[in-house]
Amino acid sequence: MSASPLSDVDILRSPPTRPLAHSRTPVASESLAETGEYSIFGLTHAVDSAIVRERQVGFTLILFGVATIIALLYSIERYFYSRLVGEPLSLSKLVPAELVFTYAWALLTPVVMLMAKRFPVRGGEQRARNWFVQIAGMIGFIMAHVAMCALAAAALEPTITLRAVPTVFGQYLLSWTVLDAIVFCALVTVHHAVVYYRVSKDRALRASQLAARLAQAQLQMLRMQLQPHFLFNTLHSISALMHKDVRRADSMIAALSDLLRMSLQNIGAQEVPLQSELDFLQRYVEIMQLRFGERLRVSIDVEPETRDARVPNLFLQPLVENSFRHGFGDLGQGTIAISVRRDGDMLRCVVIDDGRGLRAGHKEGVGLASTRQRLAHLYGDRHAFAVRGAPGEGVHVTMAIPFHPFERTAAD
Repeated sequence: MSASPLSDVDILRSPPTRPLAHSRTPVASESLAETGEYSIFGLTHAVDSAIVRERQVGFTLILFGVATIIALLYSIERYFYSRLVGEPLSLSKLVPAELVFTYAWALLTPVVMLMAKRFPVRGGEQRARNWFVQIAGMIGFIMAHVAMCALAAAALEPTITLRAVPTVFGQYLLSWTVLDAIVFCALVTVHHAVVYYRVSKDRALRASQLAARLAQAQLQMLRMQLQPHFLFNTLHSISALMHKDVRRADSMIAALSDLLRMSLQNIGAQEVPLQSELDFLQRYVEIMQLRFGERLRVSIDVEPETRDARVPNLFLQPLVENSFRHGFGDLGQGTIAISVRRDGDMLRCVVIDDGRGLRAGHKEGVGLASTRQRLAHLYGDRHAFAVRGAPGEGVHVTMAIPFHPFERTAAD
């Protein structure tokens, strides 16, 4: 323990024989050149003032909380050390002295953070200038901290006069220079680490928002492919019937009008209640039955508890249309069975026809391909979609998606 004007009570500090615990934060490889608008409180011109104030209060509490903990730990350490060497010191004197020492660091921290923001340690054209400023700032930090502690010692200890303050200042400067330099470097490192953390969070948020907008655009594009697809196919059916049965063709046009009106009700929606999809499908089946008459048989078996489930908009119609066009359209007759069941936390839909089946090398049309892609966009790995069949054995289409009840809003 070094000599001090405080005689037997070295109130403020003993020589720096104790280690300072601090974490070594790895310096990110990306330049800080693009983070100039950021502080430890976030993007300065974009963060709401209330959020900034909340973060400032939180930062202040954390800063002085850490300073208090360090002061208490050092006080306990010095207390037991003094008893070990036979020169016991009182905690009532040690704790205030250590609090002055660590609180002086806390008071200087905002200045260090401001310098770290204005003159970041980075590469580029201003690298030499910034390093020079930071070194000068470190020297100023050491001098300011030592001066604050020396003045505090004069104020707390009656035996120290103003004339003795320069002597105390010199002793503290020799004892604490390395420790204060380490603390300064740690504060600058913490500032850069927090800034990089906020920058990475903002970039991740923007990336996720862009990905969501891209996925939404892709979904909308796939959905827009389906609407003209079934419209043109239905018009083709009307055209084929026009010269055979004008009355039925006229009824099909009226039914198509209703179908288009229903499709406009959910325009822009990616998911709708299953009941809405069933109503749309029923109208489409009516159009096809006007064309095929009694030769077409369609059965729909839906569990009541699934009617409010969320399903992709316009997903059943392409599956049934695939049976009409590719299953038995040229045969002129057939049966389609549609079933919807809840299987645990999944909703399972099955469409089976008894048509001609799938030929070797069969390629999916627009309807099935768009449905498959939409399911992948909407549910990722949490879905299943399979098409199987053999010549003369019909086609079996199975789809499974997560089961979620449709939550209606007041606008609905």
